[in-house]
Parts: sequence; C-alpha cells; structure tokens
Amino acid sequence: MTTSVETPRDLVIRLFDALPARDADRFAALLAPDVVFEMPFVIPGEPSRIEGREQIRAYLAQRWSGMSGIEIHAIRPVIHETADPNTLIAEIDVDVTRPGTGRAWARTSVNVIRVENGQVTLFRDYMDTGRIVAMRASWE
Repeated sequence: MTTSVETPRDLVIRLFDALPARDADRFAALLAPDVVFEMPFVIPGEPSRIEGREQIRAYLAQRWSGMSGIEIHAIRPVIHETADPNTLIAEIDVDVTRPGTGRAWARTSVNVIRVENGQVTLFRDYMDTGRIVAMRASWE
C-alpha cells in the first residue's frame, strides 16, 4: 500500500480552494505557527506584514467579516514552480460579484508562497492595491 504525501503544490491548491468560503480557521489551519504574511503594496490603513498564525487568523476574520456584499464564486490560481521546490508563485484570478456590478473575472494578485514541513511559512501577496482602493470607494 502506498501512502500519498502532500506536495507543496497540493497544499497551495488546498489553500486557494479554502478562500471562497472566507473561513479564517480553515485558512489558518494550513499555516505554520510562525508564518509571515506580507503585502508589499500596502492598502492604506492595512498592515504590510503580519507574523504568526493566530494573528493572521484574527486579521482575516476581521477583514472578511466586512466583505458581506462581495460574493466570491471561485478562485483559480495558476501555480508556477520555482528552482526551490518549496517556493511557488501563484497568479490569482477571482470569479466575483461586487456590489453594484455584475459577475466578473478579475486578476487580483500574484503570490509567493513558501511551504515547509507541510505548512505555509510565507505568504507574500502582491495585490493590485489601486483596484482594491477604487472598489472600496465605489461601495461607499
């Protein structure tokens, strides 16, 4: 009997499969206790770096609770492997319906994700902060 071992790519796919539900506990369960979440292109009023699984869980729970008017139908990553088998790059497309608009596909970010010992240790999110700020302004 062969035992299947989850690859870093498998874990990253599970990570993105969990996002449409906006379940901070489910997302955080895939993170290492000392994980680092970085957003190099910071959104005004948002942190650029969060350290630790519990801090990320709390941040996401708070952030996602304010997104009730947005419906996420699917997140489809295109995952690219790097020379380091534990580091992956993901281009993220989101199938979303936003308040006042119809359903649309949006390219929202490129992520660098590092996996060690079956857990995410780094999640760097290069998101289109200008688009996010403009969307928020249109909802108000």
